Amino acid sequence: MSDYPNPDLLVSVEWLAEHLADAGLRVVDSRSADDYAAGHIPGAVVLPDRAFRSAGDVPDICSADEFAATASALGISPDDTVICYDARGPMAARAWWAFARYGHGDVRVLNGGIGHWQARSHPLSTDRPTIAAADYKVSGQDDGLHCNLPQAVAAAVQGDVLLWDVRTVDEYTGAASRANPPERAGHLPGAVHLEWTELLDGSTGLFKPADEMRAILDAAGITPEAEVVAY
Repeated sequence: MSDYPNPDLLVSVEWLAEHLADAGLRVVDSRSADDYAAGHIPGAVVLPDRAFRSAGDVPDICSADEFAATASALGISPDDTVICYDARGPMAARAWWAFARYGHGDVRVLNGGIGHWQARSHPLSTDRPTIAAADYKVSGQDDGLHCNLPQAVAAAVQGDVLLWDVRTVDEYTGAASRANPPERAGHLPGAVHLEWTELLDGSTGLFKPADEMRAILDAAGITPEAEVVAY
C-alpha cells in the first residue's frame, strides 16, 4: 500500500492479525448486530444502530458530545489506534469519517474488510468482548471533512466545488429512487458520477492500485486540484 498518497489510512489483514493483541488497539465492526453476532474479527466491538448519526429527518453527523458518548461506551480512548471494518466498505468509511471529523489521532480502515480477512484464513469469533467504558474527550474537529445540506446546496448553485455522486448509476439518473419519492430521484445539479465500487477490486474487495485509481478518477474529472464533496 506504499504507493498510495496516504497509506497510513489503511491497514492490511496481515498487519491486523499480527497486532490484534496490542494494547491500545480497538477494532470496530460497522456491520449490523446480526452480522456481528454470526462472526466477527476477534476482540472487535460492534457499532450501535445509527451510530454517529444525528437525530431528525435530515441525516447528518452527530454532535461532538454524542460522538464522545458512543466512543466512550465502546471503550475507546483518544490515544487508541482504531481500525474500522465492514463487509464492503461504505459503513467502515463512515465510521472512519466520524472519528477523523472529531480529531481522533489514529483511525484506519481495514483494506478488503471482513471478506478479505476470511479469504486469508484468519479466524472469526462469536464472543462478545467485555468493554470497560472510557471517558472520551473530543479535542477538536476537522470542518474540512464535513459538508452539511446548506453548504451542498450552495456548492451546487455556485459551481465552485466538484460534487461527486458515488451511488449507482440508476440512483444517479433517477431510474432507482430508493427511499426517495419519485419527484426527488436523481442527483445534485452538476454532480459527476463515479460509483464507489469502481475503485475496488471486485474479486478481493481491496482498493485498486493507486495508479489505476488515479486514472479512473481523472477520467471522471475528479482531480487533486478540485475541492470535492462526495455523497
